Amino acid sequence: MENIVFYFSGTGNCLKVAKDIAKELENCEILSMGKSFDFSKQYDSIGFIYPTYFWGLPKKVIEFIKNINLENNKMAYFYGITTYGGSAGNAIYQLYELLNKGHGIKLNYGQKLKMFSNYVVMYEMSEKINEIVKKSNEELIPIINSIKNRKNNRINKLTKIFDFINKDFIKKVNNMDNDYNVNNDCNSCAICEKVCPVKNIEIVNNKPQFKHHCENCIACIQFCPKKAINYKAATQNRRRYTNPEINYMELFEYNK
Repeated sequence: MENIVFYFSGTGNCLKVAKDIAKELENCEILSMGKSFDFSKQYDSIGFIYPTYFWGLPKKVIEFIKNINLENNKMAYFYGITTYGGSAGNAIYQLYELLNKGHGIKLNYGQKLKMFSNYVVMYEMSEKINEIVKKSNEELIPIINSIKNRKNNRINKLTKIFDFINKDFIKKVNNMDNDYNVNNDCNSCAICEKVCPVKNIEIVNNKPQFKHHCENCIACIQFCPKKAINYKAATQNRRRYTNPEINYMELFEYNK
């Protein structure tokens, strides 16, 4: 039978994880949760790879999992991996709840993976990119082995405070692009438009325009070669990060 792994990615971290899993599983498709999907066949395993946003799931991931039709795949092996920089909060337990309450499906295996912390709108990022990326790559290996061997584990819920913080973020996230700005260094390359996983950016009169269904994944900020896109007055002088194994054209091809 075939396998499928769904991912949501702004800076390439989760796409990288999805690709590594797909390499180890036979006949494995990779599809972005930034777009709709309609099951037409049965799968042996179904995975969800996504970043932690404010100690929980990204809004688009929540919507995708709520709306996906899993009726013909209830016997599949379900797993989830959330990537995080500081704390994963309840990002795995939220997936467990969405599958259980919304679809009557058990999440067989859930794991968190610490990766490079890249939420540049809140802080200056580390200079130790290679060191952190190497460590996360090493920590991914036993996780993939667990998935290959169809391991099960217990999914625990942490403090409810994480849920409240995540819900507040979800309420306001779509309009957070009101605080994005584009300076005169923009060269109209349209990379921001290409990498946005939810098609929130359109080039109008040679400048990016934001359409207010933003996920605040900050792909546009991180991938901009001129550092022309910024959040308020916070990010202009801060470093940028994208996963060193994922270039913008690859992210674009997977997302489109």
